[in-house]
Amino acid sequence: MLTVVAAFSNVGEEQQKAAEEARENLKRLEVGLEGKRFFGGDNIGFADIAIGWLPYWIGIAEEVVAINLIDAESIPKLYSWFHAFIDIPIIKELMPPQHKLLHHTKAFLQA
Repeated sequence: MLTVVAAFSNVGEEQQKAAEEARENLKRLEVGLEGKRFFGGDNIGFADIAIGWLPYWIGIAEEVVAINLIDAESIPKLYSWFHAFIDIPIIKELMPPQHKLLHHTKAFLQA
């Protein structure tokens, strides 16, 4: 996930190159979703829990630096998985509010 961090910490051409590498790496995750709703199959499993934070934080970072890494066109299975995952009631309940994370991230970057 170093390429994801690089996509948000670099600027200009370096940022674009890192973003493309990050997208390619994220596409590799889709292999685990072939024919399944979740990495665990019809129900969430360990892998879903282990990486469930990733698209959530990427969404925050995308908004802060105005770069797109996960969308329905370039990474459709991962995009669908993420929305199915965060729509699970217990996940919704346990995830921190996005507006608070967005505020925290912007403050961190300004410091």
